[in-house]
Amino acid sequence: MRHLAWFSLPLMLAWGTAVLAEVDGDDFLKLMRQPSKRELAQRYIDNAADKWDGSVFCTPAENRADARFEAVLRYFEDNPTSMWRPQRYLIIQGLRTAFPCPK
Repeated sequence: MRHLAWFSLPLMLAWGTAVLAEVDGDDFLKLMRQPSKRELAQRYIDNAADKWDGSVFCTPAENRADARFEAVLRYFEDNPTSMWRPQRYLIIQGLRTAFPCPK
């Protein structure tokens, strides 16, 4: 039984970390509203955006970071009933809404 406990502990720690890593929209919006945390929030936005930019949405080339941040913030504030969803999903939805790709 002890061997099972030692085997299970790393898995529980890994799952706990993975679950805590993805916060919901409410938590991310709180982070975005803190000026001292803007750089951190921007990293999350850019991480999600860089994977899909050019295919799911098309952000402008100039002032890209500011445009992304403002678009995501606006989407979060305009969709309070969706804030239970994971932050990455909401970030992508905000960017899709603000920056649709030309057809």
